[in-house]
This record gives sequence, C-alpha cells and structure tokens, in this order.
Amino acid sequence: MAIRNKLFDWGILRCENTSIKSIGVGNLAMGGTGKSVVVMYLIKTLKDFRIASLSRGYGRKTKGLVIAGPKDNPTTLGDEPYQFFNRYPETVVAVSEKRAIGVKALAKMPNLIDFIILDDVMQHRWVRPQLMIMTSSFQRPYFKDFVFPAGDLREFRSGVKRADILLVTRTPEEFSIEQKEEFLKNIKINVPVFFTKIQYSKLLTQNGKTLDLTLLKGEDFLLVTGIADTHHLVEYLEKQYGSFDHLKFKDHHAYSLADAERINERARGKIIVTTEKDYAKLEKVLDNNSLYCLRIELDFVFKEEQQFFEKMIKGL
Repeated sequence: MAIRNKLFDWGILRCENTSIKSIGVGNLAMGGTGKSVVVMYLIKTLKDFRIASLSRGYGRKTKGLVIAGPKDNPTTLGDEPYQFFNRYPETVVAVSEKRAIGVKALAKMPNLIDFIILDDVMQHRWVRPQLMIMTSSFQRPYFKDFVFPAGDLREFRSGVKRADILLVTRTPEEFSIEQKEEFLKNIKINVPVFFTKIQYSKLLTQNGKTLDLTLLKGEDFLLVTGIADTHHLVEYLEKQYGSFDHLKFKDHHAYSLADAERINERARGKIIVTTEKDYAKLEKVLDNNSLYCLRIELDFVFKEEQQFFEKMIKGL
C-alpha cells in the first residue's frame, strides 16, 4: 500500500479529476467508522441539488456499473448503496468497481448531476474528489491505531494527509471543550476537524408503519445486527431500555432461511429491532410482522461546527 501510494503521489499511476463537483468519504481503518451515516447526511444536506452517490458495491452479486432502479436490492447494489437508494429514492445511486467508469457514466446522464458523493474512496485513488472527508472514530482514532494485523488500519497513518476534512465520529454525549482540545493535540495535519455523534430516531419503522421507541421500555426485545461495530448501538439501547437479547452476525451478512428460523425461534413473539442496513435484507427472508428498524442520523456535537461544515460543503 505504501509503494502504491507513492506511485500515485509521483504521478506514475494516474489519478483522474472529476468534471462534476465531488465529495469523497473514506477512512484509514477497515470498517466501522460511520462512513455510511456521513454519506446520508451529505445527501440530506444537499437535497436542493441533483445528487449522485457512487460506491464500489461491496458484497453485491453483480459486476460492473449498475445504476439503481426499482428492481434492485442489496444483492444487486450492496448493503450501503441500497440503503442510500431506499432512504433517498430521488438520489441517483450507482455502483462500480472502477469508480472512473462510474464517474464518466454519471457525467453523461441527460439530467445533469450537481454533486457526486464518492463512498469509501480514500484508498481508491484512480479518482480524485474535489473534497475528501475522512472519518475516524473517537473510541479508536487513527493516531492510536496500527496497520493490520497489529491494528485495524488499511494503510499507514500518514494517509491522513490526503484528507481535506476530518470528521471524528461517535463522540461521547458528555464531551467538553477541554476534551476537544486534548484530542486535537494529536492531529498532525492542518485541516478542519469536526466532532460528530450518532442520533437515534425516536421511532421504529416498518415499511411506512412506525412504532414509538419508548414502547421498548420494560419489554424483552430481540436485537439483530449484521454490522461491523455494535458497541454504540448496544450501549444506547441498554442505557435507555434495559437488558435485551442480542443476536449478532458478521458485517454484511447475507441472511438465509436458516437464519430466519433461528431469529424467529429467539424472538418468540418479541419485537425484533434491527439496523436500517439489515432490515432491507431481513424483510426478504423473515416472515415476521414484529420486525422493525431503528434509523440513525449524523449529528454535530457543536452547532457552530455544523454550520461551518455545511457552508464548506455547499460552497464547493
């Protein structure tokens, strides 16, 4: 990876610029830093423009360029791109292993695209976004992590130099200015740093139907997850609603009928809570009217940082 990065830095491997305004979202770690939530926040923030998202489509069963349509699902698009498409159907959602091909296809669309959001693009250096947003979790920031297998980094910490903005994700609820200043002492690059957190919806959703989340209080519900990092979600639910059963699958898990039987057996009439990413896959195999998803949003710890961030994005 270090040699490859040098070849790009020296111009031996060519990196293409985008003709359309572009924002990249990526990280140095192998997963679990909240990139998808950032992409959805960007789509929501730029709702007055015509937006396209472009991802690799990790875990999909298709190949090449696919632009999302009514017949697509997590199998044809990948988990996260389908999540974007499902929540924001007015957004053009595309997947392509070769992002340069995807960018060119989006540039040729009859209805002109105003912004392309490039998902998980930090190591895919064949395309250079005009603005690169790097995410790093507060609990395990890049400057305390190590390259795999010693840690979870995909490349050396020096890769942070390619970032234009650093978003610190999953910042604790109780976070002071003093803690912020202490954290910033470890940042070795001169770019804007913003502290963000997860905001959970007050409602559980099920195909347009909603359920007040407070109904979980005192209930013995089942949480089903297939995401990289469940720590924050589990901690939040335990703090708000007490103990519950948790059935945990690996990240990007493809749920089978056998999994559905196992889940139904564990649920036994309980409310089943899952993530938005998992819901799209589970509803296809799980014949259970008690399945609901809990949506999350990105929120900023300091409102003045949010205003500055959105001004940077819209002023690109």
